[in-house]
Amino acid sequence: MDRGRPCPAGLRGAGVRPASDADFVEAFRRVAAGSLDDDTRRGLARTDPLTQARETLADYLSMPGDRAWWRLARTPDGALAGVALPSANQGGPVVGYLGVVPELRGRGLVDGLLAEITRSHAERGASRIGADTDLGNTPMAAAFERAGYRAHGVRLVLRAPLPA
Repeated sequence: MDRGRPCPAGLRGAGVRPASDADFVEAFRRVAAGSLDDDTRRGLARTDPLTQARETLADYLSMPGDRAWWRLARTPDGALAGVALPSANQGGPVVGYLGVVPELRGRGLVDGLLAEITRSHAERGASRIGADTDLGNTPMAAAFERAGYRAHGVRLVLRAPLPA
């Protein structure tokens, strides 16, 4: 494993490093607790946290982005701080997944993780990076705005109830 990149603000020492799929499953499980993301909440309402985390991993592995771009952020003592997944979809580079563990939320770590994703794409020549969040996830929307991301549209996602 490499020595990692420079640390996002508040994560002195350990930085953002590559990790195994099992490490990401555990990170997705941890970050999901208390998430404001609608898909995450719906997943947790229908299944247990570990299954939901495994499904999240499978979803992101199916995206066109390179798995080698993914990073976990750790505190100086090695504890998990968050997840930074630069990825891609058919439209190009995107912020795939971005999350901070519940006990470290509200400390500005999301800004450093978003900067890491943005920097990662920019280093590969991206001139535009897509991102989205739910209307109710105002902390994430604020992080995008602070980083200079600008809203260009609103998408309405409709779901039909599944038959029993």
